[in-house]
Amino acid sequence: MELTGVCVDTNVLIAFLKGRNPAATALEWVVRNAQPYITAITAYELLFGVARANRRIGEDQLLEVMTILPFDADAAARAATLHDALIRTNQDIGVKDVMIAAVCQHNDLPLLTLNERHFTRVEGLIVLTPEQVLQ
Repeated sequence: MELTGVCVDTNVLIAFLKGRNPAATALEWVVRNAQPYITAITAYELLFGVARANRRIGEDQLLEVMTILPFDADAAARAATLHDALIRTNQDIGVKDVMIAAVCQHNDLPLLTLNERHFTRVEGLIVLTPEQVLQ
């Protein structure tokens, strides 16, 4: 698969840190073969989870190899439009996931996630599963 940049969802990062495949292998592939990105929302979710668990799991080293994309005014406007459309069609995926999707769209990046069911509801978002990355 020809990918130059991939935005990685929180659940893939957690699976990687826990050594769970195929997500761990897919993230390794992205780091070696494409530019890995995460959103600021993803960084928050990961760091909040670590703080709540009160234990370090290698998140600092993982974040060092990621480019963190901001949730800026353009992404906020896109998120508001996306969230409204999802709510109007009874397909809400939650605020943080809408924000992640908006950042991906704003930066023209596909999203690598284990939550395909949620993110495929977002029109125009390219959603990748670990299995698709490894094909």
